[in-house]
Amino acid sequence: MEFRDRLREEIEFKGLQGKEIAAKVGLSYSTFLSYIDSRGVLPNVETAVKIAKVLGVSVEYLVDGKQSPGSSDPAEKMLISNFRNLSDSNKINLLKISEVIK
Repeated sequence: MEFRDRLREEIEFKGLQGKEIAAKVGLSYSTFLSYIDSRGVLPNVETAVKIAKVLGVSVEYLVDGKQSPGSSDPAEKMLISNFRNLSDSNKINLLKISEVIK
C-alpha cells in the first residue's frame, strides 16, 4: 500500500471529503487531489504533517504504514466505525459488555 492508498483509507474512515481536508491544510483542491489520484504525488514534509494532523494519524503511518504509539490498528478502526453506527442504547450495552469481558 502506498501513501495515496493510506491517505484515501484514512479520509474514508474519518468520513471526510477531500475538499474539507484541502481547506483545513490550506491547499487547493486540485493539489490535494494529486496526492490521492493515480499521479501519486507526495506532498512536502510540512504539508504531510498538516494532513496527518487533520486526519489524526502520524506522518510515519501515511508514509510507510507503520503504526506509531497511540495510533489505532485496523481492528480498532473497525470497532470504532461499528460503534459510531450504533444507536445510543446499543452503545451503552456494548460498553457494558466490554467492561465484563475485559
